[in-house]
Amino acid sequence: MQTGKVPVLHLTMSLGIGGVETHVIGLANSLSERTWPVYVGSHGGERVQELEVSGARHLLIPLHSRRPFLMAKAYALVSQAVDTFGIGLIHAHARIPAWIASSICRKKGIPLVTTYHGAFAAGFPWNMVTRSGDLTIAVSQDIKDYVIDSFSFSPDKVLIIPNGIDTTLYHPPSEEETGRARKQLGLKHAQGPIIAYVSRLDRELSETAVAVADAVRNVREKFPRALLLIAGDGDNLEKVRTRAAEINAWAGMEAVRCLGFVVDTPALYAASDLVIGMSRVALEAMATARPTIIAGPGGIFGAVREEILDLLEERNLTSRNAPIPCDPAVLTREIEDLLSDPARMQELGLFGREVVLRRHSVARVTGEHENIYRSLLMK
Repeated sequence: MQTGKVPVLHLTMSLGIGGVETHVIGLANSLSERTWPVYVGSHGGERVQELEVSGARHLLIPLHSRRPFLMAKAYALVSQAVDTFGIGLIHAHARIPAWIASSICRKKGIPLVTTYHGAFAAGFPWNMVTRSGDLTIAVSQDIKDYVIDSFSFSPDKVLIIPNGIDTTLYHPPSEEETGRARKQLGLKHAQGPIIAYVSRLDRELSETAVAVADAVRNVREKFPRALLLIAGDGDNLEKVRTRAAEINAWAGMEAVRCLGFVVDTPALYAASDLVIGMSRVALEAMATARPTIIAGPGGIFGAVREEILDLLEERNLTSRNAPIPCDPAVLTREIEDLLSDPARMQELGLFGREVVLRRHSVARVTGEHENIYRSLLMK
């Protein structure tokens, strides 16, 4: 029976931009600060250095591909890591890592925890390679319902733990911090409201970015100096840049700026007056006391507010099953309504901060993970 803080190995596909990657980095660093020996295996990416700040160690493992050769290599490397570092528990954050880890954990006699961050494809052949582990974590109620219904996971072995946010790193900025952030982004002399949209820019998410850009073009009729900052990278970045260039040509000045991959997101939120996004992006913006609009491929929920908070929490603050399509005209109204009411913006910003402190602090979320780890290690 193991009861101490044994080495834990987190497995994820990569450490680039994205909510899953941010979650893994934050959780690994927080566990490290609580003296857990933490290793993270992934294909790597721009954010490996962030992971290693507080002592977590990165292991380069090709967990990003379904190619048989790379999966066999990943299996060998994970198995080797378990033996080399005395791993006592594996925590997998995606389907490929969970599938590879499941047989290794059975063979080595160590527990496996899986986290499901979204609604992975179900049916044949996906269900054949989807693993629950000894315990499954879902980041929201709708994801819990989905994995139970789609993959027949045991309901009593699926727990909900929402995303955790470092409320020290993401905090309401002072005027000085806001000024410094704007200077850092070359916005020292910005004369109008600054709006930020943050997401990956691939597949459907790039369509949301374009819809937001079109909405800001409309908003400039009422707020002529409004500026949209689009932060994110992905296969469709050029498509978004092309639309931004068209809008800038129409405006005769910069109205939309594509920033690409942004590491310093706290500064981005500090520089902004209003944020549009989903999931972890929304929570980070809320933690900085910025009013936040939930919009994405599934549609628009509008500003995060008390009346719809439980509904948003059920779906991890994503756009899943949103009541309104992601239409530029609707986004235009949402943005204009907020920008026209500074008192309401401040009220919503403070409300968002309070929600994150109460439900999503990294301290609370890490503590819940520790409880799960200890319960499994004691068996």
